[in-house]
Amino acid sequence: MHIKIIRLLLIMLCSLTANSQSNQSKQIKELHQKLKRNATVINTIELSLQLGSIYLYRPESFQKDMDSANYYLQKSYKLSDSINNSDLRNQANYLLAETRFEQQKFNEAYVLYHKVTDYYKQTNQPEEEAKTWLKLANRTRNEISLDNILNQKNIINYNNALDIYRRLGLKEDELIVLKDIADYHMNQGRLDEAEKELLFVLEEYKKINYPYIEHTYILLSSLNRLNGDFNKSIYNGLKGVELIMQSKDSMYAPYFLGNVADSYRELGEIQKSVDWYNKALLNWETKIDVIGSDYLYRNLNYLSKQLVKLNKTEEAYNLISRIATVAPPKNASEKSFLASANATVFNALGQYNLAEREYLNAVKWLESDANMSYLVYFSEANLEIGEFYLRQNQYKNAKKFITESLKVPKGIAAQTKVKDANLSLFKIDSTQGNYLQAISYYQNYKRINDSIFNITKSKQIEELQIQYETVKNENDIKSLRNENLLKNSELIKTTSLKNLIFGALLLFFIISLLLYRSYVLKQRTNRLLVSQKGEIAQQNNSLQILVNEKEWLLKEIHHRVKNNLQIVMSLLNTQSNYIKNKEAFSAIKNSQHRLFAISLIHQKLYKTENTILINMSSYIKDLVGYLKDSFDVNSNIDFKLEIEHIFLEETQSIPVGLILNEAITNAIKYAFPQGQKGLITILMKKEKNHYFMSIKDNGVGIPDTFSIDNSSSLGMTLIKGLTRQLDGNIKIKKTDGTQIEIVFKNKAVSDIYPQNL
Repeated sequence: MHIKIIRLLLIMLCSLTANSQSNQSKQIKELHQKLKRNATVINTIELSLQLGSIYLYRPESFQKDMDSANYYLQKSYKLSDSINNSDLRNQANYLLAETRFEQQKFNEAYVLYHKVTDYYKQTNQPEEEAKTWLKLANRTRNEISLDNILNQKNIINYNNALDIYRRLGLKEDELIVLKDIADYHMNQGRLDEAEKELLFVLEEYKKINYPYIEHTYILLSSLNRLNGDFNKSIYNGLKGVELIMQSKDSMYAPYFLGNVADSYRELGEIQKSVDWYNKALLNWETKIDVIGSDYLYRNLNYLSKQLVKLNKTEEAYNLISRIATVAPPKNASEKSFLASANATVFNALGQYNLAEREYLNAVKWLESDANMSYLVYFSEANLEIGEFYLRQNQYKNAKKFITESLKVPKGIAAQTKVKDANLSLFKIDSTQGNYLQAISYYQNYKRINDSIFNITKSKQIEELQIQYETVKNENDIKSLRNENLLKNSELIKTTSLKNLIFGALLLFFIISLLLYRSYVLKQRTNRLLVSQKGEIAQQNNSLQILVNEKEWLLKEIHHRVKNNLQIVMSLLNTQSNYIKNKEAFSAIKNSQHRLFAISLIHQKLYKTENTILINMSSYIKDLVGYLKDSFDVNSNIDFKLEIEHIFLEETQSIPVGLILNEAITNAIKYAFPQGQKGLITILMKKEKNHYFMSIKDNGVGIPDTFSIDNSSSLGMTLIKGLTRQLDGNIKIKKTDGTQIEIVFKNKAVSDIYPQNL
């Protein structure tokens, strides 16, 4: 069931990403159209800046996007310079600096960034200057390899931002910079220094009631995990999860949940790590645009390895296949994670040649993108293939890759991985007779292992201490009760009413026995009722799941039908470019409009909670908007919509949509010749047990000789046929133009879907 839910969530996420990209394409098209008009220089600069920014920050951008971004930003810079507008020129410089970072032209990026900071300094805008220094620092930290000289000097950029915020007295911004500096030191492997900085930031955040304190907890958790301090790692991780679930910032929840899973994974708690990784995947809905599929593939890699350890290789294989199909990997890190996950499964299945190929691919993909944030994964990938070769008794290859896994700065690789690497090197050198070196590796292994064990042991001692205190308190309570009973017994012995009390006690015992029997019967009845209630709840839950799955399937069907219709529309549009005959061209365009009318129905059905009924008010509004855009209707034709709140099911809404398409299209094309001004009125209302629909224009009108029965045009033939399909009647009147009136029956849903009754 988890796999099925994950698959559905990923389908939703891919749909959301596709919609986002579609919206960007639409926005780009609109901006291009505005540029073609007679815009002023200022407008041209602003539109070019917008276009450059969209291309620059486009999700999953490619080289052509960077080229487009560079073109429009250079254009905006030159125009700004020609009119000496320093503010717009500075905006262009900033976006050009960002573009150079994306193109990995870091020296050029630095020059442009410094031009921006110089401008803010000259124009006395210290906050903007500080923001730019911080942006530059974080860009450098995340996108430049660790051995790059620019990254090593990055602390200067952070300190520039920090000095400005301190001078301005902006405490919250100052702490944000300090947290980023701690993150920077953590990425360099300076864990002790980073921990002190994060603990200081945490305390200062608490003093000012900073609302997003959970992000500091999660950094501390990751740092503790790298150090092998799993008590602190799990505590801080769970604290971060608790806070982010309570806040409005829960879009990052998968990252926090996956972080807890990482701690349990490295601690060796396999089942707990699987549970938390599944929570992270199930919580991924609507969040892929924020976190990206990079982190999704990271969790997939670790989850598949844990499933294999639980002898759930088939489940791991199915999960990998489904995610790779629904959300294919796009960049080097995602492809590396996928290769590593596949290698683990192949190795478990005994397909060692395939496993070796995928292990090598995992290393290759990371080598192709020398990004400092990949160093820890590069180390792990080398360790994995080294241990694979060790199991195959290929000691030379094993030592090569395992030694490479340790060639990262101290603090980058997790202590558990360093421990495993030293143990593997001990085994290799022992086998090869290199005993002195083997002993050195074993000592390293033992030192790290004992450190982790002692930390874990301290937690166990704390738990035992709590248990001891609890047992001690319970024993004290029992002792007090015994003393009280002893005193009561002595009082009873000394009383002169010994026999009377004995009788009373006997009576009390009998009554208590009866009450106890009644209590037992009541408890048994309650347990039976609870059991029955649980069974009913389980059945209701199962039914609800079936209903939800049915609704999802219906939405998916409508979504696919809509997509197929749009593909046909695109094919017709392409075909029309090669047709010279005007009648054929017109026929294709008319077919496109009819397909859109049907496609819009399916779009409405899959985008709403109700998969049966269509809101005609919303539908007609969208259809009219489409036809206006298609015929490029200017201000000469106005539309007046008088649509009541009416819902029709699919079998009625499609004929209604096609009728409206034909009637409105005819009115636009023929009612107002030579750009004549006019009005098209569309009316739809409910009257008792039927619907009344009218499409009226105040144009030139139809000829006096026109007869609906004798008309043989395709449009009129369609309208008549569709009206019959609705069991309706049609009238065409000439009243200051042309008016088409259609009356059709109001069919209940139960009349159309009798199986639902």
